[in-house]
Amino acid sequence: MERPIINSYGEPIEFIRDMIRYRKITERNFNVRSATQHLRRISPALVSLVLQKKRKLTLDRVPEFGRLLNLNSVEKIFFHNWILGVEEKNPSGASKVPIKSNQSSKSVGVSILSDWINLYVKDLFLISAVRKDPSLIERQLGSVATSTRIKKALQFLLREGHLRKSIDGSVVIDTNLSVTDPGVPSRKIRQFHKNALSLARQALDLYPPHERTANTLLIALDEERHQELLQMIQEFSEKLQEFASHETPTANRLYQITLNLSPIGGKLE
Repeated sequence: MERPIINSYGEPIEFIRDMIRYRKITERNFNVRSATQHLRRISPALVSLVLQKKRKLTLDRVPEFGRLLNLNSVEKIFFHNWILGVEEKNPSGASKVPIKSNQSSKSVGVSILSDWINLYVKDLFLISAVRKDPSLIERQLGSVATSTRIKKALQFLLREGHLRKSIDGSVVIDTNLSVTDPGVPSRKIRQFHKNALSLARQALDLYPPHERTANTLLIALDEERHQELLQMIQEFSEKLQEFASHETPTANRLYQITLNLSPIGGKLE
């Protein structure tokens, strides 16, 4: 059985049903009862009622259903917007037509991180002034990358389709949000995060508090509460990705948001 393609379905319930069936076929130990055991807002009974259309799938339960179905980042954004569209079109849930697929986000491989600066060069094209005058990139990234390196990144992004030239010859961005899987072990992803943290460190000295936010919290946890915290961060990350996937036509600055949860020292028994 091939993995169901979310934007080929006419209604969410059929997609949910097929995704559960797909997981049962492809994952030996998967079942709804065990999969929902650590999910906070859904139960096997609720899943059954939703599939029977006796209960409506509400927006507040979308993140948990996304985990149940093991959706990837782009599918989660589409699924959220799909249920939001159903609620807005018909509060009774009778709508059968999903909203248009969100073309503002897509999953990309780690090849885009062949140089970590590539993502910054790409996303600067979200700003109208940069699209009109790409030379502004050197002013924005001059403290961390040479002109030659920036030009090489631009050539790579155009060649790989992350950027493209419009009819009038200007360079435009292919998608607002490019998502790589942070759970995949990769030297390139680690290097990107290291440099993002380095830029955040620089910002503490360069920009006043009203232009940035820095918040560090120390907390002692056991394994159970550590998993609970990871889930909270994941939910917030998904909301951030959905937010970032929408274009801001008047954008005049590129911001980075870095979420980092790290152990301090080893485990103490």
